[in-house]
Amino acid sequence: MKITAKQYAESLYEAVQDKNNSQIKNSINNFFNILIQNNDLAKAEAIVKEFEKIWNIEQGIIEAKVVSAKELDNKIIKLLNNYITKLSGAEKVILNQKINKDILGGVVIKFEDKILDGSLRARLSELKSEMIK
Repeated sequence: MKITAKQYAESLYEAVQDKNNSQIKNSINNFFNILIQNNDLAKAEAIVKEFEKIWNIEQGIIEAKVVSAKELDNKIIKLLNNYITKLSGAEKVILNQKINKDILGGVVIKFEDKILDGSLRARLSELKSEMIK
């Protein structure tokens, strides 16, 4: 039976949950030995990604991507962070900023399964659609 990266990640999370540093180290060593025995070491990167997702969910952390036309200052980043925290109910938000000059201005926020498009490009497109009607 093949074990998926998600199944491995769930097992690893259960193995390290509520453990001290020494126990975590032993659990991780044992985990990698199992990966080697199962010839699944190639899945390590996918397992880590799945583990991060599980960890973040359990810790109330969400990752959000903010796309803007230019670098955002700290004040704007803090406002966006607070806004996403209120919308998501998360305890902590990790913002990853990307610059894309094609959006012209404003921001596009992506988190969980949501996309909030406040870009100038989207606004102009909406205006164009309204004018055509």
